[in-house]
Order: sequence, then C-alpha cells, then structure tokens
Amino acid sequence: MPAMTHEPVSRRLYPLIVFLLACLQYVNTVSYDYAWDDKLVITANDYTTRGIKALPDIFTKRVSIPYKSEYRPVPQALHAIEYQVFRGSPHAGHFFNVFWYALSCVMAFAFVRFTFCRIDPLYAFLVALLFTVHPLHVEVVANIKGRDEILALFLGLSGIILLVKAIERLRWLPGIGGAVCFVLACLSKSNAITLFPLVPLVVWYRARDSKPSRRLFVSSAAVAVCCVAVVLVIRHVQNTISSDLPVHLNSTVLNNVFLWSAHTDTIVPTALVVIGRYALLFVYPHPLIHLYGYDQIPVSHWSDPVTWLVILALVGLASLVVKTLPQKSPVAFGLIMFAITYSAYSNLFFFAPDTMADRYMFLPLVGIAIAVVYGLYRLASIDVNAPVLAGARAWSVVGVLALALGAYFAVTVVTNRDWQNDATLIHNRIRYMENNAAAQAIYGHQLNKESADLATPQLRLQRKAAAMKAFTRAIEIYPDFQAAWIAIGRMFAERGIYDKAELSFLRAQRLEPLSPDAYFCLGTLYLAQQDTDLATPYLEKAVLLDPSMEDAYVMLGRAYLRANHIDNLGSMTATAQRWFPQNTNLEALRATYLFRTQQYDPAFQLARQVVARDPQNTLAISVLSSPLAQSPSSR
Repeated sequence: MPAMTHEPVSRRLYPLIVFLLACLQYVNTVSYDYAWDDKLVITANDYTTRGIKALPDIFTKRVSIPYKSEYRPVPQALHAIEYQVFRGSPHAGHFFNVFWYALSCVMAFAFVRFTFCRIDPLYAFLVALLFTVHPLHVEVVANIKGRDEILALFLGLSGIILLVKAIERLRWLPGIGGAVCFVLACLSKSNAITLFPLVPLVVWYRARDSKPSRRLFVSSAAVAVCCVAVVLVIRHVQNTISSDLPVHLNSTVLNNVFLWSAHTDTIVPTALVVIGRYALLFVYPHPLIHLYGYDQIPVSHWSDPVTWLVILALVGLASLVVKTLPQKSPVAFGLIMFAITYSAYSNLFFFAPDTMADRYMFLPLVGIAIAVVYGLYRLASIDVNAPVLAGARAWSVVGVLALALGAYFAVTVVTNRDWQNDATLIHNRIRYMENNAAAQAIYGHQLNKESADLATPQLRLQRKAAAMKAFTRAIEIYPDFQAAWIAIGRMFAERGIYDKAELSFLRAQRLEPLSPDAYFCLGTLYLAQQDTDLATPYLEKAVLLDPSMEDAYVMLGRAYLRANHIDNLGSMTATAQRWFPQNTNLEALRATYLFRTQQYDPAFQLARQVVARDPQNTLAISVLSSPLAQSPSSR
C-alpha cells in the first residue's frame, strides 16, 4: 500500500475538532432533566437553590452535599449562579457541563502536546480523541453533579502546565497562576491533588537531557513538600469549615463492600480485581451502571485465579515502566499517571466512598489513553515523531483504532440517553443490577411512585406488586437494609396489613436503634390503629432523635390530642410552631389546644388563618364550627 502522511495544516484544527466532537456526542443531554446525584448538590441543596446570595456560605461552610462532610465550593458556586440566572433550569446545567467537558478534552490535548513536545502533534490528537469519546465518561458529563470531576481535571492539568513553565523559565507569574489553578482544582474535588506529583515528571520528560538535573531534584522536593502541605490544608479546612447540617457517614456498606468487612483478608484481592474490571470496561464498556453497591461486585479471595492474573498483569506493567522510563517512553508516563491518579480510589490505601464507580476513571483515563495510543503506534511500527502509514500492518492498526473510536462514540451517544431522568436511568439499567441491593430498593421506590399516576386500579396494583418484589429482592441481597424494611412496612400499612407492617418496622428499628425513621413509622402505624399508648412514646422518640422531623411533630400532636394530653399538646405545639412557622397542621393543632383551654379569641383567629391558607384543614374547620366562633366577640 502507498505511504500516507497527514497534512501539517490540519494540526491547527486538532483542538477545534476535539472540542466539537465532545459537544456533538453530548449535545442531546442538554434537553435532559435533573437525575441521580443532581438532587444532592442542586435541587435538594438549600444553599445552591438560594443562588448568588448563598456564595459566602458556600465558601465558608461544608454544604456541597447535604449530610456529608464535603467541601467543594467551586462547582457548587457555579451551580448556585446557574440556578439563579437560569431559574433552576436543568438544561442550563447540562449545557455548561458539556461546555466544560469539551474544554477539558482540549486541555487534555494541550497537556499531552505540552508534555511530549518533541513528538508529532498527531499523537496528542489521537490521545485526546480516545479520551473524549470513551463511554466511561458518560456518568461525569450527563450527570450535572459530575462538574466537580470535570473542573478538577481542567484546572489540574492547567496547573501542571503553568507550574512546569515556571520551573523551566524561573518565572513567578506562571508559578502563581499554576498554584491558583491547583487550589481551585482541589476546591472542586480533592482528588485533584493526585495530579500535583506529575509536575516534576513532566519537567523531566520535556528536558533534552535524560539525566535528571539539579533543578529537577529541587523542584521534585518542592512539589513533595507542597503536596503534603496542600493535603494538610485541605484536611484542616474540611475539619474546621463549619457545617449547618448534621454530618452522616460518607458511605455505607451498601456503597462500599469493604466498610465494616468481617473478612479483612478479602479487601486487597477484591480491590485488585476491581482494577481488572476497569481494564475490561476500558476495552469493552458494557454494561455501564451508575451504582456499584452491595453485592454488585463479588468479594474476591487470595485463592481466586483472577486475583493472581491481575497481580501478574500489574507486575508486568510495573516492569514495563521500569524498563521504558529511562527512555522517557509515553507508556511509562501514562502508566505512572494512571497509578497516581487512581490511588485515591483504589481502596488499597484508604476506603473510597464506593467500591467502584465510572467517574473514578475520569482523571486516570488520561494516563491510560497516553499509554494505549503509544502502544498502538509501536504495534503499527509507526514513528511518533514522523508518522507515516506504510504497510498492511500499519493500516490494520489504524483501521482498528478508527473502528474503536467510532464504536465508543456511538456507545456514548446511546448510553447517555439513560440519564434523561431518574426513571429512565433506573429502568434502563436495573437489568444489569440484579444483585445490587441499593439499586433494587431505588427501583422499588420508582415503581411505587409511578403507581400513583396509573389510570386503573389493576395497573396500580401490578406496579405496586413489582415494587414490593424489588424491595424484597433488596433485603434478600442485604438482610440488614433498614431503608428497604421501612419501605416494605409502609407498603403493608397502605394495604391495611398492619401486623406485617409492624414486624417490618420493628426489624428496621432493631437494625438502626438511633434512626428516627423506624420510630416515626411505628408511631404512625399505632396511631392509625387508635393505640395512642403505643404511638406516643415512639413519636416522642422520633422527634428526640431528629428535632427537624416536621411530620413527626404533627403526628405526635395528633396522638396527644387523641389521648387528651392537652398540656403536652400545648407545650409541643408552642415549640414546634416556632421551628416550622409555615406548617398549617401544627397551627391547627395549636388552635385546637387554645380552644380546649378556653382561649377562644386566639384559637379562632389562628384557625381562620389556617383555613385561609389550607381550606381543607379539617382540624381548623372543626374549631371554627363551634357556635362560639360565630359570636361577634370572636370576629
């Protein structure tokens, strides 16, 4: 076959092609709704929904994700601004996610081009193409919450380039710019710190001399000191920045199978096998799921052959790094970059929030793409410095790469359709999560929610039966799943099967004795059966455990009223009314207390205010039904 070279003029189009390709494959997501974790950081986050006026709180409090000790003010600030400017439109959030992702892909091209400055730009272009079209990024881009990963990569790579320029030119200005970029990257997501150690490596790869210079040793030491300092500062900020929200555990055994593991000897083998799973997903990205909860990833042991296959592969790759690093091979660089950036989520050094997640590959995939594309160059016997397509072998490799890029692009476009909303996400992916307890429970909640919108009782019953089946499957997988037991109990209670509902709620209460939800459900269940003696202590326990549980105060007030505990009703409503001034049910209970204690004028006045806002409030209407309410003095 004739030899073929690429036209030098086209090099200037590489960044534009990468940008447009990134936009093209995700343009359909702009029409999507909020989904999955978007609620945590946007729609259900009181600080984000307050918009621009909440920016001081966003930067001074750990409120990025409710109930978690997360401090990511940069992406949250952008979400808050967009929420106010575009009036809560999810389409604006998706648009800017695609925009920032496209910029990050261009930055990946610039980073590779900068690092391997003496290699033909076509190499950096192909690396950027592989990174851009890979379906593993769907979760990050199609989920607006993934902005934290995107910004961490964009700002982190920008910081590397600027710091390397500062070291090479001995200039302060790019050094300050690089430091600012890294601080902003870490304030987007703390795993950006793993990009920092690449600075001396990039300096060495760009140098003409293979022998490390004195400047490199000094810069490496400085980078090491700065890494430690930044980590300490981040930990200090996370520990001292105030939080107005109760802090829960960042993860549970439902997210990460290693937490509270009874068999610690399985942690390392399973973590190693997960690396193999990522490798398979890189080559064949199917199925892609958004939740690798218990028991999606089976636990591995030292006796499993797969564990040792992964170990042998890792040893082989480590040997390859040792062998090729002195020649400044892109393979060695890519593998080192992957190892460093993946370390934060490897579960080998400390536990990640999840056993496995597609988003964990966002930063490391830059390194994988660098290594893989260079490997393809070697396989095709193409010189990276002066690429020429000559011979059947070269054409075959290029053909396979072209087919792979086309297939990845198509899979990305098809897969991101799952993210249109919560319903499409769980319905399209549940078939791949049969052994996933959390996914089954989420599926059950979705089915139960959909049942209310169905036209006929038969369809509603069928959908509820499917929901019950999903919840039952969840507790089959993980018998200690408290939330699933509560969901099952509520479904039994709706059908009037109170004995089974009680057993389910009691099981949930025993599983988590300090959780208010089970106490609230038990109290509500007993109140529905007119048993105020049992209902009252459970509801009192619920509000004691969670003073912000508004519904628990309402049900407790009804229990006090039914049991004729008027004094308790008075003291409780006086407190609760101050905490929840917009709750008409609490105001109606307060009006009832005032009426029962013969404080008629304030009782009727408050009851009228309730009816004005809630015309169907039966408790307020009953107060106003008294003949005394019709007397002129009460008007």
